[in-house]
Amino acid sequence: MRRESGLRYAAMSDQGRRERNEDAYFAGEVAGYHVFAVADGLGGHASGDVASRMAVAILEETAGEGLGEAKPAAVLERAFQHANFAVYTYNRDNHLDAATTLSAAIVSGSGRCWIGTVGDSRTHIITPSSVWHTRDQSYVQDLVDAGVLSPAEAIFHPKKNILTRALGLAARVQVDLDERDIAGSVLVMSSDGLHDYVPESTIQGIAIADEPGAACRRLIDAAKDAASTDNITVIVARE
Repeated sequence: MRRESGLRYAAMSDQGRRERNEDAYFAGEVAGYHVFAVADGLGGHASGDVASRMAVAILEETAGEGLGEAKPAAVLERAFQHANFAVYTYNRDNHLDAATTLSAAIVSGSGRCWIGTVGDSRTHIITPSSVWHTRDQSYVQDLVDAGVLSPAEAIFHPKKNILTRALGLAARVQVDLDERDIAGSVLVMSSDGLHDYVPESTIQGIAIADEPGAACRRLIDAAKDAASTDNITVIVARE
């Protein structure tokens, strides 16, 4: 577990039942901000692990160059576009179709949090009484938004892993940007190996009860107990 500028955080990734881990993450302090990211290389696409690591590395590099000179939301947009184009160019040069999700958060010392999302890796903001999370860019989320499925039904839907957006498949990508206040809350970021299998109430209970390192381990264990078949990556941060 790391503690910097009053924020305690931990990050863990587990290969799970897969032959290799195609998730990547970053958790650290960059230019006076905390920066966190989870990327999940798409299963069934060539070099998903290369795409996820590329996205996280470019996010870290872009944040280091831009934070302090530009607004965090603008830095996120720039980082996502740079990462997307890098993976897209890698695909074009190597005749591949690598792709990845990316959920990234920039947190100021006051607890202001800027979040960018492409795909279905999630950022959660959790209190004892509420859970907010980013919107998945997926076929099943579209069904939930249309009222065809409930969130509980979505967990068991056979097409829950079909994405409507990912990095690397076109020259530009649309990024969902959110701005929230996480003061007094717990920030949880995860690949779908966690939240596609573990109910929101269980994620909330563990995040509130435990310190970040223990919470990461318990969340990964909960995903395995729920028969997660995917890589599992979790970041937990709190004051």
